[in-house]
Amino acid sequence: MKKARWLTIALVLLCMGCATVGPDYKRPAVEAPGKWTESTKPAAAALSLEDKAWWKSFGDPVLDSLIEQAVKSNLDLAQARARIVQARSDLVAAGTAALPTVNAKGSVTRSQNSQNDGSLITDPTTVYKMGFDASWEIDVFGGLRRKKEVYQAKLDASVEDLRATLLTLLGDVTQNYVDLRANQEQLDITRRNAQAQRETVAVTRERYRMGLTSYLDAAQAEAQLKLTESNIPTYEIAVKQSIHRLGVLLGRSPDAMKAELSKSSPLPQTWASTETGLPSELLTRRPDLRKAERQLAAASADIGVATADLYPKFDLTAGLGLQSSSTGSLLQASSRYWSIAPVVSLPLFTGGKTRAAIESKKAVYDETLARYRSTFNSALEEVENALISCRAQQERHTVLADSAAAYEDALKLATERYRMGLTNFLDVLEAEKSLYGVQINKSQSKAKLLTSLVSLNKALGGGWKAAGAAETPEEKEKESAKN
Repeated sequence: MKKARWLTIALVLLCMGCATVGPDYKRPAVEAPGKWTESTKPAAAALSLEDKAWWKSFGDPVLDSLIEQAVKSNLDLAQARARIVQARSDLVAAGTAALPTVNAKGSVTRSQNSQNDGSLITDPTTVYKMGFDASWEIDVFGGLRRKKEVYQAKLDASVEDLRATLLTLLGDVTQNYVDLRANQEQLDITRRNAQAQRETVAVTRERYRMGLTSYLDAAQAEAQLKLTESNIPTYEIAVKQSIHRLGVLLGRSPDAMKAELSKSSPLPQTWASTETGLPSELLTRRPDLRKAERQLAAASADIGVATADLYPKFDLTAGLGLQSSSTGSLLQASSRYWSIAPVVSLPLFTGGKTRAAIESKKAVYDETLARYRSTFNSALEEVENALISCRAQQERHTVLADSAAAYEDALKLATERYRMGLTNFLDVLEAEKSLYGVQINKSQSKAKLLTSLVSLNKALGGGWKAAGAAETPEEKEKESAKN
């Protein structure tokens, strides 16, 4: 008994003093530019863009309400939260692998030996047994510790996946809301132009009736009206599709938001400029990059798990209980039994399987590293593209606004001159077509400008913390402690 006790102590001390095989993970360096190429502002660090609710700069209470509902009820977020629970449970299970397992057992065995095998006892016997069995894999070379690192990194990645899903949701809700209001605005523009063209048709018919012009003017006016009216169903379809999409994003049926959103409302009129920060800040701000980095950490730890299979494994099994041939004596001290058995397993020949597994894990790490760097480069591209789009769309919108005002004056003048018989109807027709076209282009340009702002904030990784719903229980606990 004393020898077994000392052997157990020796194995525990060996475990405490052992090394962990495999590479120790360090976040790899990536090459980041010092400033944004397309930014007109001096390079400077941004203060917690993830804390800023950028969509509120649009000054639209309806949009704010939609964002709030989506954060609470979106089903993609619900799936991401469920994946976090799964990952956290996997981590707990991985942690328990390094602990002893203890099982309670009880049995009654009735047996009889063969009378022809030379046994001295051939009468039937009954054995009653109850007790505890324990086993413990002693993590000498750190395979279990590396496995726990894997699941910790996977849990971290699942948290970042939730945040990435939330960031995408913020952009999708805002984008579809902009699309909705833009389509409603363009539908209103089309209907107003159609009404104005109906009045023009009436004027041309009256002038034809009075013999002041030919039937050609009336026919051309009628054709222009029908062409304009043909665009109305297109915008009506687009409006309904945007409403349906918003309903689904809010975790509801497609037509759930019909009553609330069917009434036309103008596009957001105001927006704040966005601080872009430094390119290197994307690594710590964008959830998809943070997720990719945690996946890289998991891949690194997986190499250690595979490497540990090259080394001996140490197990300790033990048993303690009572055993007797009768129930009357089962609880007596003389019925006690115990056992302890240290076990060492050394892999001698696996046909190269273990080495191949290690090389496979290293290749997975290399793949994940390349994906991490590619994700960062794509993030830089998204920001640069959004910056240039914002600037170009702002310039285009300003020009189109001036153009629309000029075409309004031109149409008024052409219509008045036509009524006075000073010009032909083609001038009126051309002015109507031009005004309608530039009004639609102006509305589309504003929608594209807002879309560019949404894309820029998404690319910068802004707003996910301000929206809430992406904090871990540990983070909530820390925040509560501060308050």
